[in-house]
Amino acid sequence: MEIKIIAWILATVLSALAYRAGGMGQESTARPKWIPKFMRRSWVRDWPIAVISLLTLLLWWQPATLLGWAMLICSIGLTGGAISTYWDDLFGKTNYWFHGFIIGLAVFLLSFCGITWGAIILRAFMMAILIGGWCAIFSIDYVEEFGRGFFITATIPLLLI
Repeated sequence: MEIKIIAWILATVLSALAYRAGGMGQESTARPKWIPKFMRRSWVRDWPIAVISLLTLLLWWQPATLLGWAMLICSIGLTGGAISTYWDDLFGKTNYWFHGFIIGLAVFLLSFCGITWGAIILRAFMMAILIGGWCAIFSIDYVEEFGRGFFITATIPLLLI
């Protein structure tokens, strides 16, 4: 069990780093400076985090059927898509509360293969509170982005409730 906890913690750190890297511009003043420029692409935020977070779920839970594995793969795609939007068009400005909620809800297909709706909704609301609250408190871009990336993977165990 300890190795799974360590792997989960490492995955949350990787998610935080990927979220920040994907949000950084190419300018030399972006912080932290040690993140290489080749990682400063928006896709580094969206797709690696989706893969990392849902692979982390596999530490404790695996789909029992081929359909379940297909739903997990589709959930990776939905999560990556959810990470890629901040709902500016819908709300007229970035809405981190809704951003977090939709990222949490993006795994809804897992309800067809053993993850309960209650757990999915709980995680979605927790993501809304954590991401929205974090961004309401902090206004420094790298602090916000490290936090948002961290929460995506840190909340994965809630799906096991």
